[in-house]
Amino acid sequence: MPLSQVSSCLSDTHDHGLGVLLPHLAEAVVEMTEVAGARLFIWARARAEQAACRGCGRFSGRVHSRYERRLADAAIGGRPVVIRLTVRRFFCAAPDCPLTTFAEQVEGLSLRYARRTPPLAVMLTAVALALAGRAGARLACLLGMLAGRSSMLRLITALPDPQARPVPVLGGMTSRSAAATPTARC
Repeated sequence: MPLSQVSSCLSDTHDHGLGVLLPHLAEAVVEMTEVAGARLFIWARARAEQAACRGCGRFSGRVHSRYERRLADAAIGGRPVVIRLTVRRFFCAAPDCPLTTFAEQVEGLSLRYARRTPPLAVMLTAVALALAGRAGARLACLLGMLAGRSSMLRLITALPDPQARPVPVLGGMTSRSAAATPTARC
């Protein structure tokens, strides 16, 4: 499919092929795509007319302003992808809400302060867990996902700690046999 037709197909909700390929763009309208150098740029905006305030949860459709976010996304065809997402700031109409304005988030595509899409973050975290710093960054680069060694280490430290579980074997004895063994007194 020629690149000129990609934009209309990505925005079409009836096209199931690209919906499977890029499911995180389902809540966005793709306005334009462009290949520049080794990267693929996708210009998009939110599909919804209004957004929920993160302070009070009420919906607002009164736009305060717009700005553009640049989100790194998973590679397509070996090319790094950059999504240039136009984001709106809305006024919150609730008088008791602590927020005056808030920015919309596109479900599955953007998170507050994130510079990567959730699918890319999951893939980079898996690489970081397997290889950590420099080796993980080299593999990610070969896969078309740009990340430095420090970013790979930050992804690991951002993970929650595993939950503590009872120790099944301690010093060669199971916990049951350790409890049944009498302790010696000096």
